[in-house]
Amino acid sequence: MNTKSGPVGRAKRLRGSLDLATWSNLLSVAFVAGAAGVYLVYAVRTDLPIGAALRASAAVGVTQILPGALLWRAVRPRSGWLLEDLAMGFALGIAIAVPTQVIAGLTGQLWLATVIPLVIAVLLLAVRATRTRIRSARWTPIPWWLAPLTALSSFWALRQLVAYFRTNQVTWEGLGRPHIDAYLHQALASQLLHRGPTSWPTVMGEDLGYHWFTHAWLAHVTATSGAGLDLVLLRFMPALMPLTVAVCVMVAALRLSGSAKVALLASVIAMFASRGNPFAIPGLSLPLTPDSPTLALGVPTLLALVVLLNQRWRGELPRAAYLLVPLLSVIAAGTKGGTSPLVVAGLGLAVVAMLLWNRSLCVKVVVDLLVVAAGLVFAIIVVFHGSSAGLALGVENSAEQSYVFSMLGSLPDVRFVRAAAVLAVLGGLTAAALSFAPLFGRATRRDPLPWLLAGGSFAGAAAVGLFSHPGRSQYYFLLTAIPLAAIGSAMGARALAQALGRHVVGPLLALGVGIGALVYLAPTRLVGRLGEENVGLFWNALAVAVAVVVLGAGAGWLLGRPGARLRASLATLAVAALTTGVIAGFDTVRAPLFPPIPATESLRQPLAVSQDQLDAARYIRDHSGPRDVVMTNRHCTAIRAPFGGCDSRRWLVTAFSERQSLVEGWTATPRASREAPDGRDSITVDYWKPDILRLNDEFIAAPTEASRQRLWDLGVRWVYVDKLLPHADSLAPFAAPRFDSPDASAWQLVAPGATG
Repeated sequence: MNTKSGPVGRAKRLRGSLDLATWSNLLSVAFVAGAAGVYLVYAVRTDLPIGAALRASAAVGVTQILPGALLWRAVRPRSGWLLEDLAMGFALGIAIAVPTQVIAGLTGQLWLATVIPLVIAVLLLAVRATRTRIRSARWTPIPWWLAPLTALSSFWALRQLVAYFRTNQVTWEGLGRPHIDAYLHQALASQLLHRGPTSWPTVMGEDLGYHWFTHAWLAHVTATSGAGLDLVLLRFMPALMPLTVAVCVMVAALRLSGSAKVALLASVIAMFASRGNPFAIPGLSLPLTPDSPTLALGVPTLLALVVLLNQRWRGELPRAAYLLVPLLSVIAAGTKGGTSPLVVAGLGLAVVAMLLWNRSLCVKVVVDLLVVAAGLVFAIIVVFHGSSAGLALGVENSAEQSYVFSMLGSLPDVRFVRAAAVLAVLGGLTAAALSFAPLFGRATRRDPLPWLLAGGSFAGAAAVGLFSHPGRSQYYFLLTAIPLAAIGSAMGARALAQALGRHVVGPLLALGVGIGALVYLAPTRLVGRLGEENVGLFWNALAVAVAVVVLGAGAGWLLGRPGARLRASLATLAVAALTTGVIAGFDTVRAPLFPPIPATESLRQPLAVSQDQLDAARYIRDHSGPRDVVMTNRHCTAIRAPFGGCDSRRWLVTAFSERQSLVEGWTATPRASREAPDGRDSITVDYWKPDILRLNDEFIAAPTEASRQRLWDLGVRWVYVDKLLPHADSLAPFAAPRFDSPDASAWQLVAPGATG
């Protein structure tokens, strides 16, 4: 008997195949784990205690990735990859961690943050149906080069990580000026850690209308690991997010396309394709930035939602697993406000396409659109409390926040306004430049997925041309769309290569790269650098760029074979667009990796902080109850009275005391946006309860029994005194001294009728 072709031989070959699959998957995870270790070592070298790093890593692994990975194995197709289980499991782990932390915070029982996820994991293994699917899920081989090259691409984000770590110190040896929003995120996370989503932490009585799910995640990591909230926010999370984003994009593209090459290309495009422009303006455009922790954490949930929708369209999603679609639509929207709107836009375009080319899937896509839209509406009502967070519709205002306005210093007339808006949108489509390709194929245009990716990408780019925001947050729609755009372009590149043929692809690629370089460099080389002194030359520079584009389109047309000339021409322009974005990103390397940080010479400088100020707030945290209210006499980024133009982005006391403030800084609250809906006015709008503000500040400057009584009735129990602002030498007998330093002191309010 021939054992090589008989049952024994087949069994041996099967075992060999399984061994190969196992080893290739373990090797891929080892590469990613090694890259994660590099990031964590850098964080440890910049003041993250190694114990906190290990505890936080273990907490995420046990309470988020473990139950999430089990759940993912229960809903994914039988064949998959270990990295997919971990990355998409992390996405579902976020969906588990957020509601878990809400329960833990509202009840004040932080142990629930650990127990609930573990109970979910046990239930998934205990229920026969889910246990069977988990055990039957298999790993298929994965190329050895995919994980290391993907991990390597993530290090392109190192520049922004270095800048963030240098700007936001864990411990200040002298004076420092952290990023203006850093302590706002810490304050919001402290609210979710100790009290749940009950109110805005820096202003008592205001709604928490914000995408606070990321802050709930930060609180969950703190609650389950015991690592300090500031360590999780300022070191642990930003250190791991570049790798997380790159791997999630790769894994999602691998699942959606089934191609390792497409998966790698998607990750590379997501990390390297910045916003292209024809004026040689350097700029880094990544789907994450440590200054906005909500942006990076939105990527896993967004991609998991898209993958589940695609599984449903392919008939691969178990019926009960569809419950994850509305859950993820809510979680994605609450993690980063721009995620679910992109999916809704993409599904809307897919519905139109299915009506035209594939009516058999139309009902499914319509149902998905309604479900995801319902999840978004739920998030808007329950999470955002109907707040737009200052986002306003208007092309003129959006144009004034574009790179054209920054370059020229003004937009003299409506022609400039329109050009600025259009160029902002076109630049925003850089990463999506190749995503049009599947829409040309008879088979691929019957698939809702390319339409979803293209529609979401266009919606993200369109937002920067249509909306404005005091903090330019409309650009987060664009950054949120980058993973969708990158996957769409990677799949489009494969479709073009198949349609055009290998003998055409090479010349077109070379032509596109050359045209892209000319578009980026030629206008300023021929016309000169543009600025306020030569606004009129803008149109000349733009004409040069248009001429190069037309030349490239014509050359691509000639290279294409009959019947595919239009596709070849568009492919040339798409490659050129991607090239401008890549050059713009690489152009930033001319700046030093470790630029000098401007010295903070005085605590009176705007945004300046000292370690004494942090220590006073931390003393309150360590000696007060989670429900205590703290008051402070500092409300503005600068040392000034809190009326008539105060920039109220001051959140230090709330962030480090981790307590509810009576009133510290009121910018970013939904009420501030309603009071000042135009432009950046919400940053300097006066507080709408001037009597409370005067009560607060006058007590610290000149305390009285009447003011002490009223503050006590409001729930105030602690007083934080910034010594740079008016304050009494002593608050006794109305408050007892508890902590004192040259820059700040902490006092405990004495109950009326009691002796301090």
